Amino acid sequence: MESMSAEPAHAAEGCGAPLKRRGFFARILALLVLAVGMVKAILFVAVDYMRGLAVNPFEGFGLTQFAVAGASMALSIAAYATKAPLPLVVGFVLIILIHEIGHAVVIRAKGLRAGMMVFIPFIGGAVTLKDQPRSAYDDAQIGLAGPIAGTFASLVVLQIYKWTNAPMYLAIAAAGFAVNLLNLLPIGMLDGGRISAAVTKWMWVFGGGALVYKVIKQPNPLMLLVLFLVAFQVYASIAREKDDKSFYDVTFTQRASIAVAYFFLVVFLGHQTWMSLSRLGAFPR
Repeated sequence: MESMSAEPAHAAEGCGAPLKRRGFFARILALLVLAVGMVKAILFVAVDYMRGLAVNPFEGFGLTQFAVAGASMALSIAAYATKAPLPLVVGFVLIILIHEIGHAVVIRAKGLRAGMMVFIPFIGGAVTLKDQPRSAYDDAQIGLAGPIAGTFASLVVLQIYKWTNAPMYLAIAAAGFAVNLLNLLPIGMLDGGRISAAVTKWMWVFGGGALVYKVIKQPNPLMLLVLFLVAFQVYASIAREKDDKSFYDVTFTQRASIAVAYFFLVVFLGHQTWMSLSRLGAFPR
């Protein structure tokens, strides 16, 4: 009788193993289905967002706008060429151009009109707006678009360096990473100043302090002009907050998304700038 009772127990144990395996594979299949669904959802959102960016950044530009952009770009190249080799200068200015086009794309995608695209020697470039953003969140997105486009352009140049091992491309990439990183400083008229307004305006205190320190350590007319412009920009923003409180109505989700994008970009550009400059330093002089 004991031996007869042992056999069913053994048989039951043997049947349980396939059931466990089937349960395991069912869970794996469910996870795969969930992962595929999430990827499809993310791709749908990304494609839908990119479709919104399928605009002409130069829409509305006439002969005057193109003339100002071309002449100021040529002037910038000539000015930079007094300090650096011409191929490096041309590559650097092209990255600035792509940076400004990034701003213009999001400006147009939001239904706003861009005014002038102008290049300023030893400062960078700017795209003016005929229509003002409707909220600090829109303004922050416009501000982020430039450094994101400029970072992408710099990464393309860095990849060309990896293919060719030509130090000139590495120098262009390093300059591109650095100028886009500097643009993210939370200072008034810089992209970082526009972005940080949607996160917290306390970031302006840090940016203003860094600028004042720079002016004290290395005073020059250009830095004093920048300090004046930044102070005016902060004043205008404070005055606008009193007159148009809805402009700074940013939801927690919007604030968090801008903060994540901003700080990720700062860390990424800081790392890429440091790595590129370190590689450049390893080349024989």
